[in-house]
Amino acid sequence: MEQKTLKYLRVFIPGFVLLLGLYPMYNHYFSEIYDITSLHVMYISFISLLLGAVYYQLNIQRIITKPSHYFITKNILDKLISAYDREISTEERKTLKYKDAYMTTFYKVIDNDESLKRKGENVKFNGIFWTSTADISLIFIILFFIYKYFFVEIKNIELLTTFLLYTAIISFILHLISVKKHINLSNKQLNPIVNDKELSSIVKTKFDDILK
Repeated sequence: MEQKTLKYLRVFIPGFVLLLGLYPMYNHYFSEIYDITSLHVMYISFISLLLGAVYYQLNIQRIITKPSHYFITKNILDKLISAYDREISTEERKTLKYKDAYMTTFYKVIDNDESLKRKGENVKFNGIFWTSTADISLIFIILFFIYKYFFVEIKNIELLTTFLLYTAIISFILHLISVKKHINLSNKQLNPIVNDKELSSIVKTKFDDILK
């Protein structure tokens, strides 16, 4: 999957989820003024992108993705240190983490091996599930509280809030599963780096340059 497509989906998906989540509110208060269901799919896509862009700029997704991202990147750093094959002090570890220097090393190694690049496509594809499940969980839990406490007059509000709550919980569970899968897929790239002398030598050279 191309990087451009990934970026598009990471804006479009939360925007579309927001559009769906806000529809009951619109339907209750504004449906008599304008019927949004008659909109062409192009306009629906535009509105979704607009909502997604606002959501993206607010960066609230990090409430969920920041903790899970920690475990993903920690695994990468631990594996690269294993490939480096020497003891790393706490300060040196901080140096490697500074401005994601170790990730630059990781991508450098990947760029030198076509098989690792191909494995990287699976990681990127899983990344969509990682971010999207976080988006759905966060958006729906926020909407749950908004509908439950501020829009109780909406028709079938109990059914709606129950749907939002359970979907948010299921999405969060799926997010945790996607994190585990992301680590496993990353390991399919990292294990060869640890075990291959040529690839690990790149890590050693780059880490030596960073830590000198």
